[in-house]
Amino acid sequence: MLREDIELILRSAGVENFARESRWIVQESVSDEAALQAARRRAAGEPLQYVLGNAPFRYITLDVDPRVLIPRPETESLVEWVLKHAPHGASVLDLGCGSGAIALSLAHERPDLQVTAADLSLDALTLARHNAVKNNLEDRVEFYHTDLFSAFSGRKFDIVAANLPYVTLAEYPLLDAEVRDYEPRMALVAEDDGLALILQSIAELDKYLNKPGMAIYELSPPQAARTAEALQSHGFEAAIVHDLCGRERFVTGVR
Repeated sequence: MLREDIELILRSAGVENFARESRWIVQESVSDEAALQAARRRAAGEPLQYVLGNAPFRYITLDVDPRVLIPRPETESLVEWVLKHAPHGASVLDLGCGSGAIALSLAHERPDLQVTAADLSLDALTLARHNAVKNNLEDRVEFYHTDLFSAFSGRKFDIVAANLPYVTLAEYPLLDAEVRDYEPRMALVAEDDGLALILQSIAELDKYLNKPGMAIYELSPPQAARTAEALQSHGFEAAIVHDLCGRERFVTGVR
């Protein structure tokens, strides 16, 4: 009866995958009343991951709330690229770590890597550290509060993996309401056609990358060409990497 009631709530609100989501809500809720409250929150438009309080990412589960972006499936491909290209024992910086999805997955799947996670948001870092403890990885990842590379004077890494804000100011009002109204704006939006932080980090990248070294950026497909040009202008061999749907989702720089 509870499952049917929740399905009705979600279906009436226009939730596309109401049957699957109702099953998850029932499974994750500690009581019937908690399940009904969760269903009402979902029906009001709140993302399911925030309602449930967690999101799966590769082989780990992350707690998530409006302090951080919900990890996207596309970002799993970024992790896959790093896993494939990282030499044994490589030092990796997750720049703009958010919930810790990239850093914690790398530490979980490659114990040989030296993983550092960095973010400007103290709220995000608090949750990322919590997720490290949740996944028994608190001794495997260093966390830094920093504006891009500012906390790393004199330090270099073998790989920089960056999932920085890249939504344009014009795009932001047009985002799906689940994203625009619930996920943190500072983790989404950047000036200069969404590329301000990406281009700034590329301009500073040489000082913080070992030789040989490499970097990978996640971004919007229309930004790939300009990002590749920026990397090339700073002495990197740039390449555009497609996601599983064939979109130009990542740009890599190697030197």
